[in-house]
Amino acid sequence: MLLESLNPFFDVAKTLEEFDRMFGAVGHPIGLRSVPRGTFPPINIYNKDDAVILIAEVPGLNADDIDLTVLGDSVTLKCERKPETDESIRYHRKERATGGFSRTVTLPDPVDPEAIKATYENGVLRVEMHKAQDAKSKKILIKS
Repeated sequence: MLLESLNPFFDVAKTLEEFDRMFGAVGHPIGLRSVPRGTFPPINIYNKDDAVILIAEVPGLNADDIDLTVLGDSVTLKCERKPETDESIRYHRKERATGGFSRTVTLPDPVDPEAIKATYENGVLRVEMHKAQDAKSKKILIKS
């Protein structure tokens, strides 16, 4: 409670959470705070043509350290940010989190696991996943 009273933005954060809760209940979240605070990594997912695109911010990592797994309509992102090993370091402020993280999200459509491209540049992971054949819409010709 003391921490809440010292944070001048506490009421603003609570208001944003309440707006998202209200609008999310009717199926239209407004994205002011669509994930819980501290969710890492932050991601965007969207459809583009016949693909589902995932963008994740994972700075300070090497591409080889990121584990990306896709199964059906879900994707899991795992990695570990290792702490500094230099014993002579004395921190004055330490805000960058270390340790492992794992995040699994449901995709809007099932994807083809054989048709996935992932690139990592400047701390941003971009994953392009082509939709599974049965997830693509098909125009049906109606005979009369």
